Amino acid sequence: MAIARTSGGADAASAGISRRRFVGYLIAGPTLVAAAELGLVEQAKASIPTAQPVDLYDLSDLLTDATRPTANLITVAVNSDGTASFEMPRAEVGQGITTAVAMTIAEELDLPVSKVNVTLADARPELVWNQITGGSNTMHSIFTPVRVAAAIARGALLEAAAIELGSTVSQLTAKDGVISAPGGASVTYGALSAKAAASQTQTASAQLKSTSQFTVVGKPQKRVDALDIVTGRKRFAMELNVPNAKPTMVCRPPTINGSAQSVKNLAQVKSMAGVTDVAISPNSRDVAGGVAVRADTFGQCIDAVRALQVVWGPGPADGKSDASVLADLKKAELPVPPPVNLLAKTLDQRFTFHSRPRDPLEPNCAIADVRPGSP
Repeated sequence: MAIARTSGGADAASAGISRRRFVGYLIAGPTLVAAAELGLVEQAKASIPTAQPVDLYDLSDLLTDATRPTANLITVAVNSDGTASFEMPRAEVGQGITTAVAMTIAEELDLPVSKVNVTLADARPELVWNQITGGSNTMHSIFTPVRVAAAIARGALLEAAAIELGSTVSQLTAKDGVISAPGGASVTYGALSAKAAASQTQTASAQLKSTSQFTVVGKPQKRVDALDIVTGRKRFAMELNVPNAKPTMVCRPPTINGSAQSVKNLAQVKSMAGVTDVAISPNSRDVAGGVAVRADTFGQCIDAVRALQVVWGPGPADGKSDASVLADLKKAELPVPPPVNLLAKTLDQRFTFHSRPRDPLEPNCAIADVRPGSP
């Protein structure tokens, strides 16, 4: 028998994890800040193994486990105005994770979604793998630690409210950012945010809601950024105003991991209006290379990139096609084991999913703050 372990993600409740099993931290600060600790997760019940390892442990499990060591470094904060804040260590690229996380926090904190502010965090080296966006893993890996942090914050608010209202936690009810006691006395989250804050970092237990109590998660919800997107108010990385920064664009090779050997018309491109630098960027283990162009404006960058006449070296996938890649994948397939009941009817089908280009509102981009002496 093999032990099927739970990923601790969005299916944690259905995998048999108790509501009282998680601990986290109240972080010392002027207002309430809470974090989760997910170092250990109980194993689920044993299950019958199959010949497919992916049924026991797949890429999403791997990505989720990679986030566990730094789960306690992402926090949910309750502010003095009664709102909650969370800095998302992932990239919102249209998949809706800011809305999903806002719903998760609103659920555990008993707040309206409109009172949860989810912003995108700057890169944090100490988070390591806990800031990877990919593999449709964000909500798998972040759902439980966000729930735990929000639940710990809610518990601290209830304890502070019990003192404030002269009641007991069991008698209190929380709804829409207000905690009420029998008899009608109440106090807002904003009024409690400082009183519920910890003077020093300390461990705390979390009581997660059961899925039967959910009123936000799993229900229809408009995207929190939809109005800003359709009205043009949403700001993208390209629109951030960084003093003295200049836009840079990279001309990429026409094939996967191809490399730039030389630029035939280098002098001509360097003399184009606004262009300040043109340089070959070599391939590295983690980053594909190309030819980088810096100019005064994005328009001048685009013009220069389009004018480049680059001599490209071959990449490892040159000569491959959809058909040859599909053939390689079929060769790597593991055999399907026969059914336990040899007389049972079986269905064996193959499905091929082809990647299609997206239409983002802006291309992938980032802001690099490079200074003399910085790594």
